Amino acid sequence: MFHFRYAGQAAGPAYEQWREEYARQWLAADFQPLDGDYLVNEFAGSEHSFLGVCTLRGTPVHTVRRGDVQGEARDWLYFVVAAGARLEAWQRGRSSDLGVGQMALISNREPAWVRQTRGSRWSARIPQKMLKDLCRNFEDKVARPITANRELTGLLLHQMEIANRFGPKLGSAENHAMAQHILDLVGLCLGIDRDAAHAAEHRGLAAARFDAIKADILHRLAACDLSLAAVASRHGVSARYIQHLFERAGTSFTRFVLDQRLHMAHRLLQDPSHRWRKVNDVAAAAGFADISYFNRAFKARFAATPRDVRRLADRSAAQQAPETCDVPAPPLQPEWRLRNSDC
Repeated sequence: MFHFRYAGQAAGPAYEQWREEYARQWLAADFQPLDGDYLVNEFAGSEHSFLGVCTLRGTPVHTVRRGDVQGEARDWLYFVVAAGARLEAWQRGRSSDLGVGQMALISNREPAWVRQTRGSRWSARIPQKMLKDLCRNFEDKVARPITANRELTGLLLHQMEIANRFGPKLGSAENHAMAQHILDLVGLCLGIDRDAAHAAEHRGLAAARFDAIKADILHRLAACDLSLAAVASRHGVSARYIQHLFERAGTSFTRFVLDQRLHMAHRLLQDPSHRWRKVNDVAAAAGFADISYFNRAFKARFAATPRDVRRLADRSAAQQAPETCDVPAPPLQPEWRLRNSDC
């Protein structure tokens, strides 16, 4: 994973060092501030098997691909998404204005530039061969504005963010699967033939939807009315489809929700900052409306009652607390006593 920040003039040793780091990690480019000559910029990215992802945000900037690219980098393609800012992309004599949520495919073989207003953009760096296997007519898509439906755009951005956040903690097999899922979503955004789309939908799109559904559930765990029907409605899919996704993962919607709520309650019971809460309050905070059911499920899951877990956490905290000794207060100064006796 790489993460670099820069704030200053678009010239000088510090700027050159930052720019060369960007070239080494992502793309050889020059940066021209659009507001005066001062630049504030941050980029962060990560590598996942054959694919990389990167986000760039900061003050308005004009990014120009520089120099003649050599080696395998010549075959890289950049799929740029206007995530939080409008973009203008140029290549092959074509200029594309991209609203928030729109995308463009840029080739690393030819001159190109991207102009970004204040905000952010995400990019996926893909080897040409990998994209060609999925989308044979990708050359026709280069430097043209691409618009996908809102769900697909949101899922692609969500997968990029997940990859950037958690990818460095995953193994090689998981990272390869994540790269394939992002590639599938890029292919669906570009538009691919029926057979390829069918494979991508059952692979990358399904995985992205499953990740988004689980994130939605975790966000709403405390809601007592969290239900399969409500989640399906929010994501525009059927309840049976969600059940199928959980079955593929070896669990069920109900089991996943219960496990996550129990783990949330377990964390709260061990957290000293929540010591003031009664067990009933902890159960309610974790989404349990029935305290009896909570106690039974908790004991079945952790082989201990909620009060047992709290007592053990308190005992552990007491053992780890530094020993203190009572120090007598210093004697009062005579003049202080005199003033008080005079009052």
